[in-house]
Amino acid sequence: MKDTNAIEKALKNKIDVEVANIVRGFIHELTKLYDTYGGTNWYKIVSPSRAGYTKEQQITCLGKDHVRNILEKMIKENHGEAMLAKKTKQLLAKLEIL
Repeated sequence: MKDTNAIEKALKNKIDVEVANIVRGFIHELTKLYDTYGGTNWYKIVSPSRAGYTKEQQITCLGKDHVRNILEKMIKENHGEAMLAKKTKQLLAKLEIL
């Protein structure tokens, strides 16, 4: 790796793979449910009404690929920076040992 930008990019790629594996496991379980019990391949993600909100929020998904894309984006937005910070700290600790 030539510079810190390349290292950061490599760490972000590792995070992308880790998140994709988490979501892939979930999608695999959805597939097992469908294969075992049938049902539909259309998914609706709903946030129930909360105090102060009169309308539930929902996302209608066209299929598992759409669900996968939403989940990957959500996880990266919510945890990506923390994952990057921790992986960077771990890498720096390993370099200190060398």
